[in-house]
Amino acid sequence: MRPLIFTAGSLISALGFAADALISDPALFQGALTLGGGYIICGLASRSPEWKWHGIITAGVLSLLAAARCAPSLLDLPNKTQAAPFQAVAFVITSIVLVAVVRTLKAERAKRQLEEFEKMDS
Repeated sequence: MRPLIFTAGSLISALGFAADALISDPALFQGALTLGGGYIICGLASRSPEWKWHGIITAGVLSLLAAARCAPSLLDLPNKTQAAPFQAVAFVITSIVLVAVVRTLKAERAKRQLEEFEKMDS
């Protein structure tokens, strides 16, 4: 999970730099660097054993917020607005991270429930 979070942070940050170079939209650039930096901070937090799940869950929350923020730009793709393709790519990246976080959390919950059942049987 950690490599995905770091990769998403790097890709979103690089997307911000590309958007700044191509369309010079400072709001898009700032948003991309903020989101990318947030992912990188979540990845760093997840390296610590005490903070592992905090980092992963926070990355999921960031993904949910970013996907909700970028979703309306999908409707602008046919209108050929300049920022829409960049936000669509950000939507795809954040959606992938969101799905991965949810799957990881569900797997961890199942693992903990199995351990609990095994303790009860012993």
